[in-house]
Amino acid sequence: MSYKEHTLSNGMRIYWDPMPDSRAASIGIWVRAGSRFEKNGEGGMTHFLEHMCFKGTTTRNAEEIANEMDFLGGEMNAFTSQEVTSFYATVLTENAVHAGDLLGDLLTSSVFDPVELERERAVVLEELAESKDDPEDRVMENLFRVYFGDHPFGAPILGTEQSIGQFSQSSVRRYFEEHYHPGNMFVTIAGNVHWNELIDALEKSFHNISTHIVPSLSITSPVPAFSRMEEEDDYEQVHLCIGLRGLPQPHPLQTALRVLSTHLGGGMSSRLFQEVREKRGLAYSVFSSPLSFSDGGIVRIAASTRPSRREELTTVLVDELRRLETVPLTAGELTRSKNQLKSSLLLGLESAGGRMSKMGRDLLNWGREIAVPEIEQWIDQVTAEDILHLVHELNWGEEQAVSVLGPLSGK
Repeated sequence: MSYKEHTLSNGMRIYWDPMPDSRAASIGIWVRAGSRFEKNGEGGMTHFLEHMCFKGTTTRNAEEIANEMDFLGGEMNAFTSQEVTSFYATVLTENAVHAGDLLGDLLTSSVFDPVELERERAVVLEELAESKDDPEDRVMENLFRVYFGDHPFGAPILGTEQSIGQFSQSSVRRYFEEHYHPGNMFVTIAGNVHWNELIDALEKSFHNISTHIVPSLSITSPVPAFSRMEEEDDYEQVHLCIGLRGLPQPHPLQTALRVLSTHLGGGMSSRLFQEVREKRGLAYSVFSSPLSFSDGGIVRIAASTRPSRREELTTVLVDELRRLETVPLTAGELTRSKNQLKSSLLLGLESAGGRMSKMGRDLLNWGREIAVPEIEQWIDQVTAEDILHLVHELNWGEEQAVSVLGPLSGK
């Protein structure tokens, strides 16, 4: 992979991954804005602003934006996380210039119309209600609260009914101006595009974005709280999440952590799947998944079972975590986990969207392109001794945050 780079006249960086044989093009606009950067009273603002960027600009209303992308036959969407917001579109290569112009319009000329704001407030409140009705979302949100405590990572990305109810056109615009500027944004492109034409389109569509760079906020690094929350509700199952110490994204043991998590709960052959489902029939599914930030991380284990088997499930999960401290991975287990990671990486790069997303993650996490052979080398170099050392360093057998949701009466 060899990226091509360009800097727009306003200072925004553009990165391109050519795919000569592809008919698809994917464009991503990355904004270093996430829920961790929200101040008091702004809970959920980053996510709300992401919605509002689709609700009308100085040249297009909300319906015209939707019709225009459907007319191109492509997909346009966005997401918000704790540290980044991303807007992206995937289209046929011949429509890449048009898609770039549309994305640029959304991110420079949104008007945040008060009427549309009230409509979208209602939509986001429904999204929040839907999340509360979903036990998997709810138990995971509780886990973040008990793991990260009062740190912003412990707050919900969607915000709360109270915070969402306070958003106004002026507060949304102020947040937009603080975070959406060339010093805080970059563009990644993957596909067989007409590079010069697309650069010209992006130059025009981003020409009127504010070039005023707001000083970075002082942020605190997360320290795990390792507390516990049990919430009663009338579900058929008890939903259990365990939060374990993770690693920041640039950490030298990050690859070893991903091999370890894959071995623990990354597939049908994983330790947890075999012990929890295949041998004991305790749950339909069980998984382990790491999530890393620039200065911290968490590894999540989740499973659901009948109330009568809750204690057994908890015991099995903790026993398996402790067993990792004394039973090293066999050569076969290590190879299997490495192959899973490599396959996930390489298969994800078969699409323009996958290549565009990898570029964005590389630049956010490492500040540079990480070539596939380099990542494969990192994976190959992980040893069973590295895994054993990492488990002891992270102290998974003793330090756990626990979130439980379901029919808990009498327990």
